[in-house]
Amino acid sequence: MKSLKIFILAAVAIVAGLFAACSDDDFKAGPAVSGTQVYFPESIAAEYSIGDEVSEIAIPVMRVVGTEAQTVAVLADDKSGLFSIPASVSFAAGEKKAELLMTFDRTKLEDGKEYPVSFLLNDEENTTPYGNSQLAITVTPWPWELLGTGLFRDDWLSSMYNGNSVEIEVQIHKHKSREGVYMIEDMYGWPFLTEFFGGSQADIESKVGLNYTPTNIVLNASDPNAVFFSRQFSGITDKDPDYGDYEIATLKDGEGTLVDGVVTFPIQGLGLFCLKGGQYANKNGNFRILLPGAEIVDYSLAVEYDSMRVDGDGVTSAVLTFNYGADVTGIGYVVVPSNISAEERATLAAAIADGSAKDLNKIENLDGSGSVTEKFVLAGSGAHTVVAVANDKNGQPLTADFVAINFFFPGSGGAAAPECEVQAQLGLPSALVPENAAKYPDQNNLAYLVKGSELQSVRTYLNKTAVIQGAGMTPEQIVTNYGNNISADQLSAANGTGFANIFIELDPDTSYTLIVKATNVYGKSKVVTAECSTAEVDYKGELVIGGYKMSYTATAEGQEPKLFENVFTVKAASAESVTDFIVTDFAYEDGGTWSGKYDADAATFTLTSSDLGKWYKLNETTAYCINAYVSGTDDAANAVVLTVDAATKQLKGLQNDIVVALGSVEGSSITGIIGAMGIYYADGTTIAPYTKPEAGTSALSAKMQSVGHSAVKVPYRSVADMRLAGRRNLLKSNAVSAGEGLTCPVRTLSVKPERCEPSPKTFGRVATFKLVDSSARLAK
Repeated sequence: MKSLKIFILAAVAIVAGLFAACSDDDFKAGPAVSGTQVYFPESIAAEYSIGDEVSEIAIPVMRVVGTEAQTVAVLADDKSGLFSIPASVSFAAGEKKAELLMTFDRTKLEDGKEYPVSFLLNDEENTTPYGNSQLAITVTPWPWELLGTGLFRDDWLSSMYNGNSVEIEVQIHKHKSREGVYMIEDMYGWPFLTEFFGGSQADIESKVGLNYTPTNIVLNASDPNAVFFSRQFSGITDKDPDYGDYEIATLKDGEGTLVDGVVTFPIQGLGLFCLKGGQYANKNGNFRILLPGAEIVDYSLAVEYDSMRVDGDGVTSAVLTFNYGADVTGIGYVVVPSNISAEERATLAAAIADGSAKDLNKIENLDGSGSVTEKFVLAGSGAHTVVAVANDKNGQPLTADFVAINFFFPGSGGAAAPECEVQAQLGLPSALVPENAAKYPDQNNLAYLVKGSELQSVRTYLNKTAVIQGAGMTPEQIVTNYGNNISADQLSAANGTGFANIFIELDPDTSYTLIVKATNVYGKSKVVTAECSTAEVDYKGELVIGGYKMSYTATAEGQEPKLFENVFTVKAASAESVTDFIVTDFAYEDGGTWSGKYDADAATFTLTSSDLGKWYKLNETTAYCINAYVSGTDDAANAVVLTVDAATKQLKGLQNDIVVALGSVEGSSITGIIGAMGIYYADGTTIAPYTKPEAGTSALSAKMQSVGHSAVKVPYRSVADMRLAGRRNLLKSNAVSAGEGLTCPVRTLSVKPERCEPSPKTFGRVATFKLVDSSARLAK
């Protein structure tokens, strides 16, 4: 089925205040808007570094309503008096974007000096409280001084596409007057893109559908403990109009560090934003920038509970193994007889670093990467925490990089670790969060609640039930590979009264499934699922909506005729519109969504989808792609047009030829067309209303059958190196109130460790799939 789409379009906060975090106040209804809603977009750079040849700067201005031509007054504040700024900006009829062109004489500007300029859209009737009517920028004549050649390793674009792991050389500049501010030349330029996708510039532009504009990216490391990217254009533009420009930003609480010339960010500390929304990036924590002259050191440290050992006198001991990097010279650690909070772990790590921690144990004189196993007597059973801090090559503790794990110790009685207790509910906002139902109606939103006890981590994933059921993966595999961890504050709420969340802008009258994987402080995990459907829209239009069956009998020389059938669903997009619709499963029943537009005068129904023409994996060896062609030709179409019966207002036929092509997969590329899983030509295809059978009865038997390549009209001149789509769908989420966490004093254990050998490991075949008990599914 289609690759799972997990674009988490969360209401995440961005460093420098570009986005604000959600709170209870977020759920108050906002003011009504009118007029054309003119605004400055969020993506405008706050700082403009200009070269000697630059004499103008174009400031983009946007509007929501773009029907008529319009001129909007602009007030400007330029204390230098060196900039010529128009008193208004004009939109052409039908255009939603205009440019305010500011000009200047470059020779009159001093290098390195900052020139602040501010703007105000002076039209209260046509501005909007939901957009910026004011803008402040700083113009600086080329403030950069070349620092040298550094290294850049990506884990940002990889959140959108499945590409190669890339580390490239980049030119890095430092700011002349602002300490700790750097500029990286063409960080995501063609040298990076061609290596990331493994193809030429022409292939990337034509087959992946990306363009690149030479763009320098600014990194602010003025505080080495809070390094961030303000939201800015990466230089990459998606030709898909639903996505547009890709922007990079550091998320709130995702600030990175600059240590010994190496910049890193925490997992999910970065965000990738586009017109479609935003998603977490740096999911593997691999994003890294090495400033010129930086030395790569390995201060990695990991701790694992090895086993319990019992001596001849029945004394029980815990065994811990410490794995450390090549430049670690020592390790300090403390054992705590309970599970402790993140704040308590950090406090204890600081005490280990300054030597004040009670019951501190030290491992010294380490040389080169390796592992050390230590054991110490423990009598009682229960949860324990180990906090460890590594020492650098100079013997100084690395407090910021401490590690902490918890483990369950059975003790002499052989007690078993308690099972994980977690519950999940998914329901309509009117039922679960009635106080927010007015803002988040049941037709387009779902609320959920996660509650448990002694939980250490919770990972969640939401998608359409049809997509999850057709993914070819278990719920545990899906949430493990594609889910997102809730934050520490949200986890605290889940361990108390419960953590609630609202998924917004969903499809109406559609079943969604929530998957939750929780792990308790004893290392026990559990996966639960909950399913619920959004409410139907109160539809009052004339077009007949609901289920439709599309049928076509394909014939090919030397083959028996084959009947292809497809069942798709048409639903109203909103109660306010009788022309906009959402169509699910068209051409291939993979849970994919299309946008539908009804034209009563032309008796047509037009479908568009960003998935049209893109390849998605069925399994490791095959993939499929839905293609549309101008009827009777090999010309690709950007949309699908269906005909509507003027009398009955029912869909009845096609104006395009549709082929669901089947391709062979090698790695992340399509190497050839091997057949088709669906053929629906305009000449011969019938469409009629259809009611799906009740659960338990047979489904369409024809939807998975395939015909050979000879029967397929696929006009690709070459499919060599055609890449699989790696994009994920976005689901927005806004947080409801979260509870307060509880803390308690930390008591450490006085242990007498001794060096020992690790326990022998048992190697064997690891199961590929782990089934989830169906009883874990909660009722709607």
